[in-house]
Amino acid sequence: MHRLFDPGRHEPIAHIEWSDTAALDGIRHIAEQACLAFSPGGLWPSHPLDGPVTPGSRKAALYDGAGGVIWTLRHFAGFGLLDTRLDFSDAVTTLVAHHHEWAAPEDWQRPSFLLGEAGLLLLQWRCNPQATLEGRLHDVITRNLDHPSQEALWGNPGTAIAAIHMVEATGASCWKQLVQECVNRLENSLEIDPETSTPMWTQNLYGRRTRYLGAGHGMVGNTYLALRGAAYLDPAQVQRFADGCLATLRATALSADGCINWHPMSDAARVANRVPPVQDCHGAAGVVNRLESAPRIAEWDALLAAAGELVWRAGPLAKGPGLCHGTAGNALALLKLANRFNDSLWLARARAMALHAYSQVKRQHTQYGQGRHALWTGDLGVAWVLWLCMGHNPTIPTMDFF
Repeated sequence: MHRLFDPGRHEPIAHIEWSDTAALDGIRHIAEQACLAFSPGGLWPSHPLDGPVTPGSRKAALYDGAGGVIWTLRHFAGFGLLDTRLDFSDAVTTLVAHHHEWAAPEDWQRPSFLLGEAGLLLLQWRCNPQATLEGRLHDVITRNLDHPSQEALWGNPGTAIAAIHMVEATGASCWKQLVQECVNRLENSLEIDPETSTPMWTQNLYGRRTRYLGAGHGMVGNTYLALRGAAYLDPAQVQRFADGCLATLRATALSADGCINWHPMSDAARVANRVPPVQDCHGAAGVVNRLESAPRIAEWDALLAAAGELVWRAGPLAKGPGLCHGTAGNALALLKLANRFNDSLWLARARAMALHAYSQVKRQHTQYGQGRHALWTGDLGVAWVLWLCMGHNPTIPTMDFF
């Protein structure tokens, strides 16, 4: 079993009794701490674990910066969960400029949905739907169609999610056509992996070429785009994506004792003698989070259930509570399975993992003397998963739901 995960990356789960009251207390505590830390000029201080580029700098992106915090707090206010009410309308208009000032990303990084302009423009448009903003967003997504990374963090499979949100919000044919163009470009770049004889994409990422498998950078994240945009695509095309992904995941799976996990990449030489992670961006949790809506056939059911079993047996991530590479992302995977199978066991597991993630939030707050005010890497993602565990539709924030 230990070739499927490294016990040293995990910690025993704290079996905290679930109650909606405890979950609400956690959500409100995290949200109120974020409200207290807000300043109009500096937005939110960066956390040491999120590594500011220069001392005193801030982050603006949906992933680890002010954009994701504002996105979450706006929704929590709409749900009636906040006692403190802040007006973020002025702050939202500054996010793209702040992102360029603070992050100074290279040109190839700028369009990114989670870490760049696309997500921030979408948030600004949601707050104030203007034609000029819509045009800017359309241009950003179009310019990213042939991004060489071929993956969801920086490339077309990520910025295309913004196009899906726009067609859902507006119903405009130009957005539907852009979604179709994004998916067509992605499908046309699919290749056959020489090691597995199954379809994959080659990622040109951070100066090297490889074939990633997971949700953050690889096959799973790319297939998610087709599943997420299925309402606007040819059903046969969506089926090709799903079938290809299933074949690749089956060919690359590590399995033992009813559990499955995957290395971050398919390159056998580069993963030799390594133990794969178990988190959203790489490994079993991300497979479940992105592919829960895969066709309800026995092969998919068995694969996703075995991946979820591995997530549960591995336990909470010792590195922390976040969504991308922490305990909250793993809790969300268990909750996705509760939704797919309508199974109270998966729900109980998800709730236990989510409450453990909140205990990690409190532990890190004591350790660092501040909250980690971020959606995908910090405390706000934990609050979101706690909210979902109260009986709400299990959605990946900013991706399934915007």
